[in-house]
Amino acid sequence: MIKFVYTIAVIALFFSACSGSRTDVKKNNSEKVAPFLFRMNAMYTDAEKFVSFPIWLNDSLVAKYKIKKMTRSLYFIELEDSLEINNLENDIPREKREYWFFDNGQLKELNFSFFYDDEQIGNFTFIYKSLKDKYGFADIVELKDSMHLEYSEDENMDFPYKIHQKSRQTEKYLAYQDMETGNYLFYMLNKKNWGPLSIDSVLNPTQNDIIVLGKPMFPAKQYRVINKVNERDVQRYKYNLSSNRIETILRQESPFENNRTLMYNQNGYCNGYIDSTFSGKLFLTRIVSEIKLDKLNRPIKVIHRKENQQDKTARISIELIKYE
Repeated sequence: MIKFVYTIAVIALFFSACSGSRTDVKKNNSEKVAPFLFRMNAMYTDAEKFVSFPIWLNDSLVAKYKIKKMTRSLYFIELEDSLEINNLENDIPREKREYWFFDNGQLKELNFSFFYDDEQIGNFTFIYKSLKDKYGFADIVELKDSMHLEYSEDENMDFPYKIHQKSRQTEKYLAYQDMETGNYLFYMLNKKNWGPLSIDSVLNPTQNDIIVLGKPMFPAKQYRVINKVNERDVQRYKYNLSSNRIETILRQESPFENNRTLMYNQNGYCNGYIDSTFSGKLFLTRIVSEIKLDKLNRPIKVIHRKENQQDKTARISIELIKYE
Protein backbone atom coordinates (compact mmCIF):
# COMPACT_ATOMS: atom_id res chain seq x y z
CA MET A 1 0.00 0.00 0.00
CA ILE A 2 2.89 2.36 0.75
CA LYS A 3 4.21 1.95 -2.77
CA PHE A 4 0.69 2.61 -4.11
CA VAL A 5 0.61 5.97 -2.31
CA TYR A 6 3.85 6.92 -3.96
CA THR A 7 2.57 5.73 -7.33
CA ILE A 8 -0.43 8.05 -7.03
CA ALA A 9 1.86 10.99 -6.28
CA VAL A 10 4.11 10.18 -9.21
CA ILE A 11 1.18 9.80 -11.61
CA ALA A 12 -0.25 13.12 -10.47
CA LEU A 13 3.08 14.82 -10.99
CA PHE A 14 3.63 13.03 -14.33
CA PHE A 15 1.21 15.38 -16.03
CA SER A 16 3.70 18.17 -15.40
CA ALA A 17 6.73 16.26 -16.63
CA CYS A 18 6.05 16.30 -20.37
CA SER A 19 5.75 19.15 -22.91
CA GLY A 20 3.69 20.05 -26.51
CA SER A 21 2.34 20.91 -29.99
CA ARG A 22 -1.22 20.25 -31.04
CA THR A 23 -4.36 22.37 -31.41
CA ASP A 24 -7.16 20.37 -29.73
CA VAL A 25 -7.38 22.93 -26.92
CA LYS A 26 -9.29 26.06 -27.87
CA LYS A 27 -6.77 28.82 -28.33
CA ASN A 28 -6.17 32.22 -29.78
CA ASN A 29 -2.64 32.94 -28.55
CA SER A 30 -2.97 36.63 -29.36
CA GLU A 31 -0.63 39.11 -27.72
CA LYS A 32 -3.36 40.14 -25.30
CA VAL A 33 -2.35 39.34 -21.71
CA ALA A 34 -4.64 39.07 -18.69
CA PRO A 35 -3.70 38.51 -15.02
CA PHE A 36 -4.25 34.82 -14.26
CA LEU A 37 -4.78 33.12 -10.89
CA PHE A 38 -2.36 30.28 -11.68
CA ARG A 39 1.27 31.11 -12.43
CA MET A 40 1.68 28.71 -15.32
CA ASN A 41 5.50 28.61 -15.29
CA ALA A 42 5.19 26.92 -11.88
CA MET A 43 1.72 25.30 -11.64
CA TYR A 44 1.58 21.81 -13.17
CA THR A 45 5.39 21.58 -13.20
CA ASP A 46 8.06 20.13 -10.92
CA ALA A 47 7.93 23.43 -9.02
CA GLU A 48 4.82 22.09 -7.26
CA LYS A 49 7.09 19.65 -5.42
CA PHE A 50 9.16 22.50 -3.95
CA VAL A 51 6.75 23.34 -1.13
CA SER A 52 9.17 25.88 0.40
CA PHE A 53 8.54 28.05 -2.68
CA PRO A 54 4.74 28.66 -2.74
CA ILE A 55 4.87 30.58 -6.01
CA TRP A 56 2.18 28.66 -7.91
CA LEU A 57 -0.54 31.29 -7.46
CA ASN A 58 -0.95 35.00 -8.11
CA ASP A 59 -1.17 36.35 -4.53
CA SER A 60 -2.74 39.64 -5.57
CA LEU A 61 -5.61 37.84 -7.32
CA VAL A 62 -6.12 35.49 -4.36
CA ALA A 63 -6.54 38.60 -2.20
CA LYS A 64 -8.70 40.37 -4.80
CA TYR A 65 -11.09 37.41 -5.03
CA LYS A 66 -11.00 37.10 -1.20
CA ILE A 67 -10.17 33.42 -1.45
CA LYS A 68 -9.72 31.82 1.97
CA LYS A 69 -9.34 28.27 0.72
CA MET A 70 -8.79 26.49 -2.58
CA THR A 71 -9.33 22.74 -3.06
CA ARG A 72 -8.06 20.71 -6.00
CA SER A 73 -9.58 17.22 -6.29
CA LEU A 74 -7.90 14.82 -8.74
CA TYR A 75 -9.70 11.89 -10.37
CA PHE A 76 -8.43 9.18 -12.73
CA ILE A 77 -11.12 8.02 -15.14
CA GLU A 78 -11.27 4.65 -16.90
CA LEU A 79 -12.07 5.02 -20.59
CA GLU A 80 -15.27 3.00 -20.23
CA ASP A 81 -16.39 5.47 -17.55
CA SER A 82 -15.62 8.61 -19.57
CA LEU A 83 -19.30 9.59 -19.57
CA GLU A 84 -18.94 10.25 -15.83
CA ILE A 85 -16.59 13.20 -16.40
CA ASN A 86 -19.39 15.64 -15.56
CA ASN A 87 -20.62 13.67 -12.53
CA LEU A 88 -17.65 13.60 -10.16
CA GLU A 89 -18.84 15.98 -7.45
CA ASN A 90 -19.93 13.22 -5.06
CA ASP A 91 -17.08 10.79 -5.78
CA ILE A 92 -14.01 10.32 -3.60
CA PRO A 93 -10.93 11.61 -5.48
CA ARG A 94 -7.61 9.82 -5.74
CA GLU A 95 -5.85 12.90 -4.42
CA LYS A 96 -6.94 16.16 -2.81
CA ARG A 97 -4.82 19.28 -2.40
CA GLU A 98 -6.06 22.00 -0.05
CA TYR A 99 -4.64 25.53 0.22
CA TRP A 100 -5.48 28.04 2.98
CA PHE A 101 -4.55 31.71 2.58
CA PHE A 102 -3.84 34.83 4.61
CA ASP A 103 -5.84 37.98 3.82
CA ASN A 104 -2.97 39.27 1.65
CA GLY A 105 -3.26 36.21 -0.59
CA GLN A 106 -0.13 34.42 0.57
CA LEU A 107 -0.25 30.75 1.51
CA LYS A 108 -0.87 29.84 5.15
CA GLU A 109 -1.30 26.06 5.04
CA LEU A 110 -1.04 23.30 2.45
CA ASN A 111 -2.44 19.77 2.73
CA PHE A 112 -2.13 16.73 0.45
CA SER A 113 -4.44 13.73 0.98
CA PHE A 114 -4.41 10.42 -0.90
CA PHE A 115 -7.28 7.93 -1.20
CA TYR A 116 -7.79 4.33 -2.31
CA ASP A 117 -11.11 2.47 -2.39
CA ASP A 118 -12.75 5.53 -0.80
CA GLU A 119 -10.37 5.37 2.19
CA GLN A 120 -7.69 7.92 3.03
CA ILE A 121 -4.30 6.22 2.93
CA GLY A 122 -1.84 9.11 3.11
CA ASN A 123 -1.59 12.72 4.24
CA PHE A 124 0.99 15.53 4.24
CA THR A 125 0.43 18.92 5.88
CA PHE A 126 2.70 21.96 5.71
CA ILE A 127 2.26 25.10 7.83
CA TYR A 128 3.97 28.27 6.64
CA LYS A 129 5.77 30.03 9.49
CA SER A 130 6.53 33.12 7.45
CA LEU A 131 5.39 35.04 4.41
CA LYS A 132 7.35 34.64 1.22
CA ASP A 133 10.49 36.73 0.85
CA LYS A 134 11.20 38.65 -2.35
CA TYR A 135 12.44 35.47 -4.01
CA GLY A 136 9.35 33.42 -3.15
CA PHE A 137 10.87 31.37 -0.29
CA ALA A 138 9.01 30.77 2.98
CA ASP A 139 9.89 28.78 6.10
CA ILE A 140 7.52 25.90 6.79
CA VAL A 141 6.71 23.32 9.44
CA GLU A 142 5.79 19.82 8.33
CA LEU A 143 3.06 18.10 10.34
CA LYS A 144 3.08 14.28 10.34
CA ASP A 145 0.36 11.79 11.12
CA SER A 146 0.55 8.02 11.47
CA MET A 147 -0.04 7.41 7.77
CA HIS A 148 2.62 9.97 6.86
CA LEU A 149 5.15 8.41 9.26
CA GLU A 150 4.58 4.96 7.80
CA TYR A 151 5.04 6.39 4.32
CA SER A 152 8.11 8.53 4.96
CA GLU A 153 10.05 5.93 6.98
CA ASP A 154 10.27 3.47 4.08
CA GLU A 155 13.97 3.65 3.12
CA ASN A 156 13.18 2.73 -0.48
CA MET A 157 10.88 5.70 -1.01
CA ASP A 158 11.79 9.01 -2.61
CA PHE A 159 9.82 11.66 -0.72
CA PRO A 160 7.75 13.38 -3.45
CA TYR A 161 7.66 16.85 -1.88
CA LYS A 162 10.83 18.81 -1.23
CA ILE A 163 11.38 20.96 1.85
CA HIS A 164 14.31 23.36 1.68
CA GLN A 165 16.10 25.56 4.16
CA LYS A 166 17.95 28.71 3.16
CA SER A 167 21.69 28.12 3.13
CA ARG A 168 23.17 31.24 1.57
CA GLN A 169 22.07 34.40 -0.23
CA THR A 170 24.49 36.63 -2.14
CA GLU A 171 24.24 39.13 -4.99
CA LYS A 172 25.24 36.38 -7.43
CA TYR A 173 23.23 33.38 -6.25
CA LEU A 174 20.81 31.80 -3.80
CA ALA A 175 21.47 28.41 -2.19
CA TYR A 176 18.88 26.20 -0.50
CA GLN A 177 19.43 22.75 0.96
CA ASP A 178 16.98 19.85 0.63
CA MET A 179 16.24 18.83 4.22
CA GLU A 180 15.61 15.21 3.19
CA THR A 181 18.62 14.50 0.94
CA GLY A 182 21.09 17.29 1.72
CA ASN A 183 21.34 18.19 -1.98
CA TYR A 184 21.34 21.83 -3.02
CA LEU A 185 19.01 23.95 -5.10
CA PHE A 186 20.94 26.87 -6.59
CA TYR A 187 19.57 29.98 -8.31
CA MET A 188 22.15 31.90 -10.31
CA LEU A 189 20.63 35.38 -10.40
CA ASN A 190 22.77 37.40 -12.79
CA LYS A 191 22.86 36.51 -16.48
CA LYS A 192 26.53 37.45 -16.73
CA ASN A 193 27.35 34.48 -14.47
CA TRP A 194 25.36 31.87 -16.40
CA GLY A 195 28.36 30.40 -18.23
CA PRO A 196 29.47 26.85 -17.28
CA LEU A 197 32.84 27.97 -15.94
CA SER A 198 31.21 30.60 -13.71
CA ILE A 199 28.67 28.06 -12.47
CA ASP A 200 31.43 25.62 -11.56
CA SER A 201 33.71 28.16 -9.89
CA VAL A 202 30.99 29.95 -7.93
CA LEU A 203 28.65 27.09 -6.99
CA ASN A 204 30.86 23.99 -7.24
CA PRO A 205 27.73 21.84 -7.71
CA THR A 206 27.55 18.05 -7.41
CA GLN A 207 25.72 15.91 -9.98
CA ASN A 208 22.70 15.69 -7.65
CA ASP A 209 22.30 19.44 -7.13
CA ILE A 210 19.79 21.44 -9.16
CA ILE A 211 20.93 24.64 -10.88
CA VAL A 212 18.42 27.26 -11.98
CA LEU A 213 19.39 30.24 -14.11
CA GLY A 214 17.25 33.20 -13.11
CA LYS A 215 15.03 33.90 -10.13
CA PRO A 216 12.58 31.40 -8.62
CA MET A 217 9.59 33.37 -9.91
CA PHE A 218 10.93 33.52 -13.49
CA PRO A 219 13.43 30.74 -14.19
CA ALA A 220 15.09 30.71 -17.60
CA LYS A 221 16.76 27.30 -17.40
CA GLN A 222 17.09 24.42 -14.96
CA TYR A 223 19.53 21.51 -15.08
CA ARG A 224 22.06 19.25 -13.32
CA VAL A 225 25.74 18.86 -14.20
CA ILE A 226 27.99 15.92 -15.00
CA ASN A 227 31.79 16.23 -14.93
CA LYS A 228 31.48 19.87 -13.84
CA VAL A 229 30.30 21.40 -17.14
CA ASN A 230 28.15 18.83 -19.00
CA GLU A 231 24.42 19.37 -18.55
CA ARG A 232 21.66 16.81 -17.97
CA ASP A 233 17.92 16.93 -17.23
CA VAL A 234 17.72 20.33 -18.91
CA GLN A 235 14.55 22.38 -18.76
CA ARG A 236 14.18 25.68 -20.65
CA TYR A 237 11.48 28.34 -20.27
CA LYS A 238 10.44 30.71 -23.04
CA TYR A 239 8.49 33.87 -22.16
CA ASN A 240 6.80 36.60 -24.10
CA LEU A 241 9.44 39.30 -23.70
CA SER A 242 6.95 42.16 -23.42
CA SER A 243 4.70 40.57 -20.81
CA ASN A 244 6.69 37.76 -19.11
CA ARG A 245 3.86 35.38 -20.06
CA ILE A 246 5.15 31.81 -20.28
CA GLU A 247 4.81 30.36 -23.80
CA THR A 248 6.75 27.10 -23.90
CA ILE A 249 8.70 24.80 -21.59
CA LEU A 250 11.22 22.42 -23.15
CA ARG A 251 12.49 19.52 -21.07
CA GLN A 252 15.23 17.07 -22.03
CA GLU A 253 15.73 13.87 -20.06
CA SER A 254 17.76 11.48 -22.23
CA PRO A 255 16.60 9.74 -24.34
CA PHE A 256 13.35 11.76 -24.23
CA GLU A 257 12.45 15.33 -25.08
CA ASN A 258 9.23 16.84 -23.77
CA ASN A 259 7.68 20.03 -25.14
CA ARG A 260 4.96 22.02 -23.43
CA THR A 261 3.02 24.66 -25.34
CA LEU A 262 0.76 27.00 -23.34
CA MET A 263 -2.55 28.06 -24.87
CA TYR A 264 -4.34 31.39 -24.29
CA ASN A 265 -7.84 32.47 -25.30
CA GLN A 266 -8.75 35.71 -27.08
CA ASN A 267 -8.96 37.54 -23.76
CA GLY A 268 -5.46 36.53 -22.73
CA TYR A 269 -6.34 33.85 -20.14
CA CYS A 270 -4.67 30.45 -20.18
CA ASN A 271 -7.16 27.82 -21.34
CA GLY A 272 -4.85 24.83 -21.57
CA TYR A 273 -1.53 23.37 -22.56
CA ILE A 274 -0.21 20.50 -24.64
CA ASP A 275 2.63 18.21 -23.58
CA SER A 276 4.30 16.16 -26.33
CA THR A 277 7.01 13.56 -25.77
CA PHE A 278 9.62 12.59 -28.38
CA SER A 279 12.56 10.21 -28.62
CA GLY A 280 14.87 11.87 -31.09
CA LYS A 281 12.51 12.94 -33.88
CA LEU A 282 10.05 10.13 -33.14
CA PHE A 283 6.77 11.28 -31.59
CA LEU A 284 5.70 8.99 -28.74
CA THR A 285 2.73 10.44 -26.90
CA ARG A 286 0.98 13.66 -25.85
CA ILE A 287 -1.19 14.95 -23.03
CA VAL A 288 -3.79 17.53 -24.03
CA SER A 289 -4.90 19.55 -20.99
CA GLU A 290 -7.96 21.80 -21.18
CA ILE A 291 -8.57 24.43 -18.49
CA LYS A 292 -12.17 25.52 -17.98
CA LEU A 293 -12.78 28.91 -16.34
CA ASP A 294 -15.60 30.41 -14.30
CA LYS A 295 -17.13 33.88 -14.77
CA LEU A 296 -14.19 35.44 -12.90
CA ASN A 297 -11.75 33.62 -15.21
CA ARG A 298 -10.58 31.35 -12.39
CA PRO A 299 -9.77 27.71 -13.26
CA ILE A 300 -12.54 25.37 -12.07
CA LYS A 301 -11.84 22.18 -14.06
CA VAL A 302 -8.78 20.76 -15.81
CA ILE A 303 -9.17 17.77 -18.13
CA HIS A 304 -5.98 15.88 -19.03
CA ARG A 305 -6.23 13.47 -21.97
CA LYS A 306 -3.22 11.25 -22.59
CA GLU A 307 -3.11 10.29 -26.27
CA ASN A 308 -1.08 7.71 -28.18
CA GLN A 309 0.59 7.94 -31.59
CA GLN A 310 -2.76 7.37 -33.31
CA ASP A 311 -4.32 10.37 -31.49
CA LYS A 312 -6.52 8.01 -29.48
CA THR A 313 -7.18 8.77 -25.82
CA ALA A 314 -5.39 6.26 -23.59
CA ARG A 315 -6.14 7.79 -20.17
CA ILE A 316 -8.18 10.64 -18.71
CA SER A 317 -7.46 12.61 -15.54
CA ILE A 318 -9.84 15.25 -14.18
CA GLU A 319 -9.17 17.99 -11.67
CA LEU A 320 -12.00 19.90 -10.00
CA ILE A 321 -11.15 23.19 -8.32
CA LYS A 322 -13.28 24.93 -5.70
CA TYR A 323 -12.88 28.25 -3.91
CA GLU A 324 -14.17 29.40 -0.53
